[in-house]
Amino acid sequence: MIVDCAHYKDGHRTDEGKVPLAEIADRCAQGGFVWLGLFEPGAEELAQVRETFGLHELAVEDALTLHRHPKLVTYDGVQLVIMRTARYDDEEEEVDFGEISVFVAPTFVITVRQGVAADLIGVRQQLEERPELLAAGSSSVLWSVLDAVVDTYAPVVLEVERDVDDIEATVFSGAIAPTERIYSLRGEATGFYRAVHPLLAVVSAVEQSAPARAHQPQVGGVVVLGLEVLLVRPGGARHLRQGVQIRQGHARRRVVLDLGLVRIHCHPGVLPPSGRPMRRGIRNCGKS
Repeated sequence: MIVDCAHYKDGHRTDEGKVPLAEIADRCAQGGFVWLGLFEPGAEELAQVRETFGLHELAVEDALTLHRHPKLVTYDGVQLVIMRTARYDDEEEEVDFGEISVFVAPTFVITVRQGVAADLIGVRQQLEERPELLAAGSSSVLWSVLDAVVDTYAPVVLEVERDVDDIEATVFSGAIAPTERIYSLRGEATGFYRAVHPLLAVVSAVEQSAPARAHQPQVGGVVVLGLEVLLVRPGGARHLRQGVQIRQGHARRRVVLDLGLVRIHCHPGVLPPSGRPMRRGIRNCGKS
């Protein structure tokens, strides 16, 4: 489904309504770029989009496939950035995942949302209120989408932490340890970390790519900083282990050590360095 399609030139939207697909080629030739937003499109609709924008067949197949990890690949000069979105179901204590694929070229950007994905209507509205960012080109959309996706990770981490704190309170109260709940929560935290952490390498790669450099200073640092705040919080698990060794017996200790592993997966203390110098005090993590 087409959510919106607009042509932007000199930082401003040129039409109030949606631009028909049949007119996209003419708009692209006028300068600026076209932003097409799709939500769970079918194969037939994506085939039409592929023909309109001249996308590589493998790129379209990639956008239709749900991935376990974020990725960045280039097809015939068009960047395809795929990122995982996440939402925590507090009742089920599960992390639900979605996906956003972003095709980026100098004259167009295509966003494809699937499943539990961040709503990009607000991202578009915010960008349209910042013409100086839109004037930077299609890469401004990519960075803004990355920024919005990273913002959705914080509530997931907070909800997981809240459930971990609840289990800790149960364990230290002397009640029977909810072992099944502990291992379930540990698995959810591990899955979330594995789905999110590779985005650091993707962001680093996007930063180094020529099309993205113009917009990088405004948004790129915010994205990397946001990820590292969520993924790097050393010390929490170590403190929990020490408390268990002092206060609990052997059987109870193992249960709470598993809680410590949940914290490790939520906030790993070591991330691989990129070998590049820090920019603005923010370490840009490379590929893991």
